[in-house]
Amino acid sequence: CAGSASRRQVVAAEAPPPAAAPPSAESAVTPESAATPARELPPPDAAEVGGAVERIFKGSLTVGPARAPSFAVGDFNGDDSQDLAIAVAVAPGRLEEINDELANWIVKDPFATAAASYGEAKRRVLVEESDALLAVIHGYGSEGWRDPRATQTYVLKDAAGERLRARARNAALAAGEGGRLPRLLGDVIDETVAGRAGFLYYNGAHYLWYDPRGYEPQPPARVVHGGAVRAVQQ
Repeated sequence: CAGSASRRQVVAAEAPPPAAAPPSAESAVTPESAATPARELPPPDAAEVGGAVERIFKGSLTVGPARAPSFAVGDFNGDDSQDLAIAVAVAPGRLEEINDELANWIVKDPFATAAASYGEAKRRVLVEESDALLAVIHGYGSEGWRDPRATQTYVLKDAAGERLRARARNAALAAGEGGRLPRLLGDVIDETVAGRAGFLYYNGAHYLWYDPRGYEPQPPARVVHGGAVRAVQQ
């Protein structure tokens, strides 16, 4: 009858649309999700590492003297993109380029204390030809340090040591004794430098050295001058 037909039309109009099929892995990729590694990356080889050093430094730094291993990969700054740490050396006659204030890399001394690094009297770190340098190239997107757009790089003074390897953040935290660890944003660069075993870690601004034998946690930020906050811990 006409009334029944009318009721069927109303019910059909009010019924929710059929559920859409879940998107495929390819269609689900967006510019935002592209920053997250989408697959397991293959281990690097010496040619790739050398190519990355050349791409960043244009010959002013070269892969350092033979040592095994000479590089490590991990997510050192905690942004879900693979980074590269590599022992490097200053190319003959190119020291001035490394110390250029306008260079596209950041030179730091990871053995400096937080107070010295951030204090009012901090000095610009300069590289010397004899320094055992470690370069850390931060990755970009799912391809990490291999991506041509991966250009943020740190040059760490006297930080290339022996038994260089990456240690996952969770493993480093699990190995901490009595909570005496700095705040870790990502994986750490585990090695022995000048006979001292420890690791390099990224604190959000630069890389610092952690030595379990002498580490003292920095005091928390304190309020000074009627409410102005000075960050003592970095």
